Amino acid sequence: MFGRLFNWFSSDMAIDLGTANTLVYLKNQGVVLNEPSVVAYRQRGGRKEVQAVGHQAKLMLGRTPGEIQAVRPMRDGVIADFEVAEEMIKHFIRRVNSNKGFMRGRPRIIICVPSGATPVERRAIQDAALNAGASDAFLIEEPMAAAIGAGLAIDQPSGSMVVDIGGGTTEVAVLSLEGIVYARSVRVGGDRMDESIINYLRRTENMLIGETTAERIKKEIGYALPPADGYGLSLSVKGRDLLNGVPREIQISEQLISEALSDPVDEIIEAVRVALETTPPELAADIVEKGIMLTGGGALLRNLDVVLRERTGLPVSVADDALSCVVLGTGKCVDNFEQWKGVLSKV
Repeated sequence: MFGRLFNWFSSDMAIDLGTANTLVYLKNQGVVLNEPSVVAYRQRGGRKEVQAVGHQAKLMLGRTPGEIQAVRPMRDGVIADFEVAEEMIKHFIRRVNSNKGFMRGRPRIIICVPSGATPVERRAIQDAALNAGASDAFLIEEPMAAAIGAGLAIDQPSGSMVVDIGGGTTEVAVLSLEGIVYARSVRVGGDRMDESIINYLRRTENMLIGETTAERIKKEIGYALPPADGYGLSLSVKGRDLLNGVPREIQISEQLISEALSDPVDEIIEAVRVALETTPPELAADIVEKGIMLTGGGALLRNLDVVLRERTGLPVSVADDALSCVVLGTGKCVDNFEQWKGVLSKV
């Protein structure tokens, strides 16, 4: 009885534990937290003491002294450092529950996993949530959550295709009747785009830049298509000259960045083409009519929908709130648990 009473005061929550950002949705309240998935810690006596989490930790990336490390505990959508990921989840749960004082219960948590995650990776995510203080933990596959968040009618006997482009992975899925007919997870996303920009500038401009600068370039002048005038907008970028070893500043153009991003964009398009080739004909007919829905932060890359439309010949649209689709879909499962429990799982 006391357990039920204690849990009555808890706020069930949905967590989109992403490679780049972690979003938390509280039951009947909406998205209450959106922070980078970055943790800064100090190694002391064989233990990792957390110094900062989220925005504060992201500012430290590439700028820490020897005794402090700023790391991303998630890699390719799954946990790369279990201990640090667990501390990060604990920190976020404490933060969203901080206004409840002593009336805090243990929340039931629904957490997202990539469709291509192995049973071991799924178990790690579930255990991290339980160890962080959850009373119970359920998993939902990211493309399913993205489709629910984008408002697709996945409970109907009709095919829907969703392409969720996150920081570490791109999830391509065909859904019907609250089930996944086809799903493929490719390890290319926003992080791969950043790496492509870093490598391209190193190769063509002999300049070394960091991840934070590459992300800024992608957001400000990143294009999936070359600009019509062959140059486009330009951006001033600072980095280290690899020939002289000294810092310098250069101007880079949209044209150059569209060339840098061509490989990851091609990989995403190829994953979509493979999905279309393996889709049953009746569902493929539905997709011809309804088109492809793009979600995730990577969907915000300018003209990506145009390139996909040209390559596939299908209608392509970007979700209204592409960045939050996954956590909003998971949040709907929290708000209406009985309605959506059929799409949830445990390991």
